[in-house]
Amino acid sequence: MKVNGKIFAWGFALLLLASLARMGVAMRDMRHARGSGHAVREEGVPPALNAVMMGLGGFRGILAEVLWFRMARLQMQGRYLEITQLADWITRLDPNATEAWVYNAWNLAYNVSAMMRDPADRLRWVANGIILLRNDALAWNPGEPKLFRELAWMYQNKIGSPLDRAHLLYKFSLAAQMAPLLEPNGTVAENLTAAAIADFRALRLDPAFMRELQKRFGPLDWRMPETHALYWSMAGLACAVTDNDALSLRREAYLSLFNACLQNGLFAGDLEAGVWSAAPNPGLADGTEKFLRETIEKFPRDGVSNIYTRFLAHRIRNAPAMDTRVHEWHERLNRLAPSGASAIPLEVLRGAPDMPQELFMR
Repeated sequence: MKVNGKIFAWGFALLLLASLARMGVAMRDMRHARGSGHAVREEGVPPALNAVMMGLGGFRGILAEVLWFRMARLQMQGRYLEITQLADWITRLDPNATEAWVYNAWNLAYNVSAMMRDPADRLRWVANGIILLRNDALAWNPGEPKLFRELAWMYQNKIGSPLDRAHLLYKFSLAAQMAPLLEPNGTVAENLTAAAIADFRALRLDPAFMRELQKRFGPLDWRMPETHALYWSMAGLACAVTDNDALSLRREAYLSLFNACLQNGLFAGDLEAGVWSAAPNPGLADGTEKFLRETIEKFPRDGVSNIYTRFLAHRIRNAPAMDTRVHEWHERLNRLAPSGASAIPLEVLRGAPDMPQELFMR
């Protein structure tokens, strides 16, 4: 008797699926036995996907991989809204998939927002990307340094930089959200009411940690995106295990401090009038330099040395005429000079109309 080809194919597929499900259960049990199993988020999953998840059991990771391949194809086609849905499913299948959280947040804040013509719509999608990392990804993965780093980067790059044509709206939105919770100079008060603490907590901010950063670095203005980038990078630094993670988070922190101290880390505009203005925050200079020195001692890399060099040069140039500390800073600059070189003379550094491109001479 002849066997129908279609029946054979369907039968083989069912046997394969059952085999994969059994393998998945075994793999899940092995992970739990080693203490490396993870929770699975099932609420809000579409019925069809939920049925597949239940059928595959512990083999959900394979399905997540299939969805990753699909996402790659959609990325090539520029179908960003569909990517958002697939990435959400992946995080439901495997909430410990850090790359999926990062990818989805980046896609929302950068790709989907860029598709919107209305600045208010762009703001909404940028906010969605931040909330996804801050509220959801870190809730599932509270000690994952990469998530802290990505969150810090969004504040520094997407909101803090002028690259997006709607960046001023992002800045205004953040400042307006924070201003009612802060002192007139943008700092966090020492004594807060229970209601104020709850407001900070709703934004996933710890006021005690915020005050700790103020004591360490100086009068941080929490209306500014650079300060929030610093917060998340320093929070992540406490979780860093590898040198790569620690250096990556320190880089986000010292770049945020550099920008806040010497460029635009102090709000000086008028929110009610819609006038955005930011000024340097020299009160952060000592804390910033101390952090840079600490970083270069732990990680003597050229990149860190270059940033510290530029920081010292800017600090020397921006110091008041009677500030005698410039000689001390210039001596530190000399110690950073490459072998056989020395820092350009103090009077040249302070007297040039623009920041010299070359800070050392042979």
